[in-house]
Amino acid sequence: MKTGLLSLTLLSALVLAGCDDEAKSIEWYQAHDKERNAKFETCKNDANPRGTEDCRNAIDATFRSGSYTKSPEKGW
Repeated sequence: MKTGLLSLTLLSALVLAGCDDEAKSIEWYQAHDKERNAKFETCKNDANPRGTEDCRNAIDATFRSGSYTKSPEKGW
């Protein structure tokens, strides 16, 4: 009984932890430069930068807007 209750509690915690209720859309991030840049910097420093929907949207909006630093041209 205790094992089942513990398993149910852990499963519920995992399901709730996976919810990302406040994720903004790519279009929202494209319209809000300041918030996009702040979220991009936060996500860039995470161990898994694309781990949440909000981070994926901020990163995608950054690349779609062209506001990232491009690599220098290779001369090879």
